Amino acid sequence: MRIFDHQTSCPNCGKKAKKHTQHYWSTDPYQGNLQVIRDKSYTQRSSHGAYKLEPVTVYNLTLWDGESYEMYCGYFCTNKCAQEFGNGAYRAGYRRG
Repeated sequence: MRIFDHQTSCPNCGKKAKKHTQHYWSTDPYQGNLQVIRDKSYTQRSSHGAYKLEPVTVYNLTLWDGESYEMYCGYFCTNKCAQEFGNGAYRAGYRRG
């Protein structure tokens, strides 16, 4: 995986790079400075035997720093794109050395 500071495109297919995200999963609210781009938080009520426990909010967040993007395979979005590009360069006569 390669991280970029701007959104780039795959040189083979042109697909845009994905946002480089982090996941936050906790019962404590998020206190950081990253942007929340997806919030799948939920409240669960649980009981333990005859005892009824208080509802608990579980925070399930996807966070982004606002500037980082990632490509899965170096400069390419997939291994398939990297192979296609390399094979095309070889057929075009490109050789190292």
